[in-house]
Amino acid sequence: MKAPAVRIAATALLVAGAYYVGANIGFILRFPPATPSVMWPPNAVLTAVLLLTPPRRWWIYLVAAFPAHLVAELGADWPVSLVLMLFVTNCSEALLAAVGVRWFGEGPARFDTLRRVTVFIAAAVLLAPFLSSFLDAAAVTTLQGEPYWVVWRTRFVSNALTELTLVPAIVTFVTLGRGWVRQATRRRQAEAAVLAFALMTVGIVNFAGPFAGLGAIPGAPVTPLAYLLPFLLWAGVRFGPGGASLALLGTALIAIWAATHARGPFIHLPLAESVVALQLFLTIVAVPLLCLAALIEERGRAQEALRERLSFEELLARLSGAFVHLPGHAIDSAIEAWLQRLGEFLGLDRITIRRFSADGQALTVSHSWTAPPSQPAPLIVVGRDLPWSVRRLHEEQPVVFARPYDLPDDSVLDRDWFRRAGIRSGLILPMVGGGRVFGSLAFFAIAAERSWPEELVQRLRLVAEVFASSLARQEAENALRASELMKSAILASLSNSVAVLDREGRVLAVNENWTRFACRPGAWDAQAGLGISYLEACRQAAREGVAYAAEALEGIKAVLDRSRPIFVLEYRQGGPGADPWFAMSVVPLDRPEGGAVVSHTDVTERKRIELDAQRSRQELAHFTRVSTMGELTASLAHELNQPLTGILANAQAARRYLDASPPDLVEVQEILGDIIEDDKRAAEVIQRLRDFLRKGESQQIPLDLNAVIRDVAKLVSSDAVIRNVTLTLALDPDLPIVIGDRVQLQQVILNLLINGMEAMGENGGEERPLVVRTECTEAKGAHVFVQDAGPGLRSGTQELIFEPFYTTKPAGMGMGLAIARSIIEAHEGAIWAVNNPTRGAAFHFTLPGPGERAA
Repeated sequence: MKAPAVRIAATALLVAGAYYVGANIGFILRFPPATPSVMWPPNAVLTAVLLLTPPRRWWIYLVAAFPAHLVAELGADWPVSLVLMLFVTNCSEALLAAVGVRWFGEGPARFDTLRRVTVFIAAAVLLAPFLSSFLDAAAVTTLQGEPYWVVWRTRFVSNALTELTLVPAIVTFVTLGRGWVRQATRRRQAEAAVLAFALMTVGIVNFAGPFAGLGAIPGAPVTPLAYLLPFLLWAGVRFGPGGASLALLGTALIAIWAATHARGPFIHLPLAESVVALQLFLTIVAVPLLCLAALIEERGRAQEALRERLSFEELLARLSGAFVHLPGHAIDSAIEAWLQRLGEFLGLDRITIRRFSADGQALTVSHSWTAPPSQPAPLIVVGRDLPWSVRRLHEEQPVVFARPYDLPDDSVLDRDWFRRAGIRSGLILPMVGGGRVFGSLAFFAIAAERSWPEELVQRLRLVAEVFASSLARQEAENALRASELMKSAILASLSNSVAVLDREGRVLAVNENWTRFACRPGAWDAQAGLGISYLEACRQAAREGVAYAAEALEGIKAVLDRSRPIFVLEYRQGGPGADPWFAMSVVPLDRPEGGAVVSHTDVTERKRIELDAQRSRQELAHFTRVSTMGELTASLAHELNQPLTGILANAQAARRYLDASPPDLVEVQEILGDIIEDDKRAAEVIQRLRDFLRKGESQQIPLDLNAVIRDVAKLVSSDAVIRNVTLTLALDPDLPIVIGDRVQLQQVILNLLINGMEAMGENGGEERPLVVRTECTEAKGAHVFVQDAGPGLRSGTQELIFEPFYTTKPAGMGMGLAIARSIIEAHEGAIWAVNNPTRGAAFHFTLPGPGERAA
């Protein structure tokens, strides 16, 4: 059997026992042959049980009382039908009382306010006995033959008195008994003992003393209230409704016992009248006394609540102030200290702060305080132990219970866990920070049950907010500290020289390599240390004429104002002709505050390799040009043979004119002019050949690309005739000027023309047109393409043909188009090849205009 079931069963047995004892006490306080008793405790026992337990379990305790009722009342020689009817009336009274108190009252098991006591008196003391007595009197009259109104009156008065005196006493004892004994001071306990002894002594002497009451004393008061009132007021004023009800119960028992034994101040009245008088006397005394005690208790609680509120607000102010300027590393110890202060202030047994795991299903203790001798809180609580509570916390709702069994039906697992942990009352508040629930703040009572008024819950929410904000700040500081450490580690590990700038260009952070880099001679940013404006350092260097400083200044400014996504600059430190080479990179910081990261990388080795590769490419390009000229030997011989043959013929003719008598000088002069023209033609061919075969550094100058194409066309014109190729130039007269190296661009065009003529060499006697076109691009650049009528490119080779050593010719090296691509890309252009719609292939390349070249 599970623990809750054991607890319910034990409570049911206790209810049955109390009912049985109460029934026997009621029989003792009965005046036979009358059926009703002067006080009938079983009904009050049932009422108290129903007020103390949740309604879903009322039927269990009513059923448990039934066997006790049968055992107690069947021994009175009453008919079974009467016994059953009396049980129905007893249960109806308890149900009416419990329902009325719960419906109209704020706390069914509390008598600490005038409203609650008034509701209890109206519902449980008056209404429930009043209504249930009609059925009870009818049953007794029908089955026993007793007068109806006498039975009704006797039962109503006796049950009202019993509800009035016994129910508050039972509820007070169950809810506060053990806790009050443990928590009360020695002086308070001694006062309670003295009051109980004095009240019992005066009651016994007054109602059942050997002197037949204090009325035997000359001049003594006639009514016993005069002697009891001080003690009853003492109980009500000092110990509240609970103390007043216990005092009234003791007084009632003594008085009724004395009356039933014909003793005390009521001995001069007939027995029936003395009992009614005693009941009315006790009822009249009890009602105002309970109301007075509740009013005093309420006033005292209001004053105590005000005092606690002021104390709590003072505590909260100190708590908030303690964490305002507290550094992150001291927050943990401060929270531990304040948890202890809160626990002692609130009179709790345990306060814990738990943090959710990453998946939000486990709670781990991060801070805790436990009052001795309680056991420490479990370090980890998994979500399956408290599913309902975890769900409430994720919904940012508190978990509040005066007893675990007050939790709703869908929290069975939670109730079991709280019971196993020994927690009798609890308040668990969500801790929210950064828009998420990252933990909980839990207040637990272990020694005794306690209530959690809404006002207290709201106050403790403020405490949870203070702790949550402090922990969130600590978490943020730890994350920032970790980020700073990571940033420092990353900066230190970089081989580059790195500086971080804010949006104004001031240096926020640098690595060690930056410090060493800034000390190199000729560095324009040598003065740009932490907190110094890097822009101003570059600006000062530009004013002093330091190379590249002005260009770097403009690039950094463009990145900082987000007009450029990145800026890259390669430069020689110390100016042209110096060494080493560095690459400067400026990228923006991706954060709302803006800023940028500047890095300098030593690229001397890469630059040396690039220069070596460039020289190798130039040597290879020169070799290719020489090889190409070897292929054009016949064409060049034909180009040179024409002017040389003309010179020879003109020289022979001039000799004949000179040998004539007289010599024809006019003809000789014309012949000399022709010789000069032929010589110029030959010189132009040789000069073009020398320019094409020139070896040296690249010269970037403005060029008319149409003129470059015409010069190359003249070089291959004879070869085209030999190959039976028709070379056509379709040149755009509005083609823009480009910046480039004449020889390198001539080599590109020559390679494309030679490739086109060779591709058409397999066409036999067919027409072999080769067309060179130029046009202006949309970006104001130049677009050149060479179209042949050959077999075209095989599928998938459009990119491969530009790779080094890839060739489709049996005797080819595979370097012509690769060199052409490297030359065009070095000129910031692009080159590609496609097949023509009909036949043949077209090779295209573009070059940017002067305004489109990168700086």
